[in-house]
Amino acid sequence: MLITILLLIFTVIVVPYVCISYGLNPNDVQDAILYQMTFSVGIVIAYCFFVGELAKNNSQVDKIWSIIPIYYVWHMTCMGGWDPRMVLMSILVTIWGVRLTYNFARRGAYQWKFWAGEEDYDGKFYEVVRDSTISLFG
Repeated sequence: MLITILLLIFTVIVVPYVCISYGLNPNDVQDAILYQMTFSVGIVIAYCFFVGELAKNNSQVDKIWSIIPIYYVWHMTCMGGWDPRMVLMSILVTIWGVRLTYNFARRGAYQWKFWAGEEDYDGKFYEVVRDSTISLFG
């Protein structure tokens, strides 16, 4: 778990800092996209955390895993000036997201009570690992 935390801190804080500080400076459009996407991702993270804590179902991100990337790519495509390569990637991500959403919905994961629903297999895997008798820290 400690290695995972350190890796997340490294990838979320250190890598972007190094890229921005020592790489090419982003232009105004890239700065605007970065700011807006950071705000959007923050809202998604807060939603998943608070709803997961209130519902005692920490699998909230599984429900939006296939929906949110569609918003992200189309938002960046719009802000990026509808470049043909960005439009192509947005179409591909939309097809991928629709396929994942359909398969997840087919299993009964989406309900009117958005805090309820099926927990994805990752959550079940982590429960097994957590409840196992083997521990790395004693």
